[in-house]
Amino acid sequence: MRKYFKKVNNEKGALTFEFLGILPFFFMFFLLLWQVVASGYAIYTVKTAVNEGAKSYSATKDALEAENTVKKAIGASNVITYDGMSITTPDVNGKFEINVKVEHPLVFIPKQWKDETALSFDQSAVGQVLVE
Repeated sequence: MRKYFKKVNNEKGALTFEFLGILPFFFMFFLLLWQVVASGYAIYTVKTAVNEGAKSYSATKDALEAENTVKKAIGASNVITYDGMSITTPDVNGKFEINVKVEHPLVFIPKQWKDETALSFDQSAVGQVLVE
């Protein structure tokens, strides 16, 4: 009977099992952290792009040049896909609004599902035309 209790009270290898039980949660935490970093990068890049597009339109009053500036600011990234841009016509004071639409695919989704699971959002800025 004593031998039996000795084997039951043996905790050799228990730490390994506890580690293996927690390991999937660590992986999920780091995947989630990576997605948060990628989403932060996407939002920051789109805000920068819309501001650059507004500056370009303000200086030139050329929508095509503003769109090229926005596309250049977004760049070629796996995290952001350019989806379109619109500019309201300037009012009597020269104020306009630029709106940029993008799609942000989730990082760890397989390629065949990225289009269906992508998050689309837009960012806008208000500016004033400097040239007449």
